[in-house]
Amino acid sequence: MPKKLTKHQRQYRKRKKDSSRDFRLVKKEGAADGVRVTRRRLKVWVSEEAYQRLCELASVAGICNWEMLTRIILKSLPGYACFSGSDSPLDRYYWPDELIHPKELSVRSKGSKGDRQISYDITSTAWKKLECHKTASKLSKARIVQAIILSYKPLTPEQLERQRIYRLSYAQEQQEWRASQSKEQSDGRRRFFDLGNGHFGHVNGIPMEYWDEAELDEYDELHRRYIARQLERLRLEGLEDSDEYRTWQKKQIHWSV
Repeated sequence: MPKKLTKHQRQYRKRKKDSSRDFRLVKKEGAADGVRVTRRRLKVWVSEEAYQRLCELASVAGICNWEMLTRIILKSLPGYACFSGSDSPLDRYYWPDELIHPKELSVRSKGSKGDRQISYDITSTAWKKLECHKTASKLSKARIVQAIILSYKPLTPEQLERQRIYRLSYAQEQQEWRASQSKEQSDGRRRFFDLGNGHFGHVNGIPMEYWDEAELDEYDELHRRYIARQLERLRLEGLEDSDEYRTWQKKQIHWSV
């Protein structure tokens, strides 16, 4: 007779299964389900100084430590993923397998164990980005995490205010867009619905190869508007020199052709 799993073992198995994919559907009322990013456990040793700084940054930002660590990883490390080109909101990125699962791996540690062990469930995208950087830089995850925590520079009050204004403007734009979509739907003219994060689905589930010119034009315009909003957001955050900004610029050129 198989041994009965403990509560913690069941929770671990559930988390492991959930994190086998980067994104999961969330049931919502309305035409489309929502999408959430999954989380994976990161456990490393860092210095007391790094731990206290992480706590301080999270406290000032008004978020949890795991959210702050996720933000630091995503904003501090170079980009390794590229867009998959898939229409599915659950299959957004392609991660280089040679960096995620290297055949040979040699990393340099910090040289000391560290004073604090931090253990947080960060987002799977942040986890994979850190994993790629570990392989590419040949540095241990503990060494990388400690360094980026100590060197991280949060947004200034001015940048935060610009970001707040942008979010209000974006929320109003989204509300107006949804209102126009609702009107088009009532008129029988709505062709696409917003799946979130730059993904759009055909209301009738028609494959792209069967779309007419009007549908293709509307689909392209939706992407151009979304990309323009992302570039504006990054400009307000002062991130014009970031890899993310350059990636969106390339996508803007692609969708403008």
